[in-house]
Amino acid sequence: MVRDGASSVSGQQPPQSVQPAKKSVALHVAGIGPQGKEGLGDSREQAVKAYLDSGLFSSVIMDGAPADLHADIAVLEAGSDGFSWSAAVSAITFTMIPGYVAQDLATRTSYRDRQSKEVGTIEKREGMGFWIQFFLLFAMPFVDSPTAKLSAAQYDMHRATIEDAHRKGLF
Repeated sequence: MVRDGASSVSGQQPPQSVQPAKKSVALHVAGIGPQGKEGLGDSREQAVKAYLDSGLFSSVIMDGAPADLHADIAVLEAGSDGFSWSAAVSAITFTMIPGYVAQDLATRTSYRDRQSKEVGTIEKREGMGFWIQFFLLFAMPFVDSPTAKLSAAQYDMHRATIEDAHRKGLF
């Protein structure tokens, strides 16, 4: 599995500007995960991890609890336009001929303050793709699984969202 381009996350963790007091954030993750319902659970885990690792918040909590800031995260899988021709040929030949499948991950994060007033929205998108072939099965023990790559991409997208929101002064 490969990712399009380099990650847009900078090497600084947390961003360098100093805030007077840390705020609490409540996360609500909804949408369609990259791998159905299980993928959405992983996206929740990656979002919580990214917000905790940022060091910008006093606490990170999930749905419904009172907090200074609410982040509504919509996770969408914007795959390619249907079944690609290379995937179709690969399926017909029982993966003897390799196929390439492309997938776009997208997140839309809306930030609201304590009074439920929207303070800003950040959208991120990342393209991913992977090869399907029977003979690649023997190389798989030596690389990260597609699930690990998706998790890393989701984490990077959440981190990039946090950095953009912090840079724009949303929190």
